[in-house]
Amino acid sequence: MIRDKAARLHQSTFYKYVNLLNLKRKQTTHRRKNHHTGIRSAAPLQLLHADVTIFTPVDHNKAYIYIVQENFSRAILSYSIALECKAHIMMELIHGVHERYLNPAAINDCQLMTDDGSENYGAVKDFVAYATNPVIEHIIAQKDVSYSNSMVEAVHKNLKYRFLYHKNIPDYKALCDYLPLAVEDYNNRPHAVLDGLTPTEVLNGKSTDKTAFSAEMKTAQQARLAANKAQQCCNYSF
Repeated sequence: MIRDKAARLHQSTFYKYVNLLNLKRKQTTHRRKNHHTGIRSAAPLQLLHADVTIFTPVDHNKAYIYIVQENFSRAILSYSIALECKAHIMMELIHGVHERYLNPAAINDCQLMTDDGSENYGAVKDFVAYATNPVIEHIIAQKDVSYSNSMVEAVHKNLKYRFLYHKNIPDYKALCDYLPLAVEDYNNRPHAVLDGLTPTEVLNGKSTDKTAFSAEMKTAQQARLAANKAQQCCNYSF
């Protein structure tokens, strides 16, 4: 308006006239995406997620971080670091999860969700095809199902932004030394989505309870209300 010489006024005065004239901004399309709840399993070890991401230490030599995550508890079951992105590395991780977790759990079948990357074919497909006790069904995110593999992608982001990016990691060896500490912290840190339990606790069978702290929260709320009403400020009670 000032550039066009339509008016001479400060911003605060402009907004006063906007309010007096009851001018409204034209409603624009909301840019925030509608986030739908992703795929969820009803019990531990029914659905696994596998993915690989790239992390670059200070020496600029790329390192590949492989992760296998459990859906129900969100626990990281297995991980590996390598200087290359290969299917046999992912297969070894999945095989280890099968031997350590799936087989002892005596479940009939399990699903493995991955993206369409080359590291999820070859040796991975061969192992999954012949796996027994339990049988593993390999599903490709956004291809075989409409869901994305966002749960394990979120874990990669969490590890990077909460742990790795805050550390001076000079090279591959330093990354190999530090990542186990980050994974241990992640698996044993209380998660809000798990109602305050840790992924390890949920994986080991501890049940979440959304009402666990209801009584304490209600008592605290009533105490805050009473304390606020007892305060006097400018002759008004809040």
